[in-house]
Amino acid sequence: MVDRLARVVAAFLVLPALGACSAQNADPLLKDPAQWPLVKLKGLTDPPKLPEEAERVLAQIKVGSYDLIAWIHSSGLCGLSGSDWSMNVDMIRSEGQPAREEGFSGPVEPAVGSSSESKVSLFCTPTRMLIRVEGETSKPSVSGDAVAQLFNGGLNAVVGSQEARQESLPGATVTPGG
Repeated sequence: MVDRLARVVAAFLVLPALGACSAQNADPLLKDPAQWPLVKLKGLTDPPKLPEEAERVLAQIKVGSYDLIAWIHSSGLCGLSGSDWSMNVDMIRSEGQPAREEGFSGPVEPAVGSSSESKVSLFCTPTRMLIRVEGETSKPSVSGDAVAQLFNGGLNAVVGSQEARQESLPGATVTPGG
């Protein structure tokens, strides 16, 4: 776990610098949040309280003591909030680097990430949000545009279109209403 956290922290320190170097080759999709597949998701029609920086809730993920809200903002923010904390990444400014997190399948896309409480990680691409909760496995549930599965003593969740969810977690056992 310490090794994984060190890799996440290193990625956050390196990603902005790498993004600045590759600004000329930036994916046009990253520059226009209105075109992101995440923006086209239905989301939750009766969402819990939104954090101040959020505009739209896409999903709710619960596992153990965590009740997480996955959200986006049309300015290019992709975020995740818990009961007393919130984190987000700016997909436009960071520009992301091609990556795919351990435990997830699917395409390698420009991704940026953040971590909170050293137990919760968020990785965002224009097409999906990949969420990892370390060390929590009890009573997992999701609502909205999300699926999840238990993996290596924690929970992996994907927020995105049906296609993105199927690509990233083809063996998902936790589904909305299921």
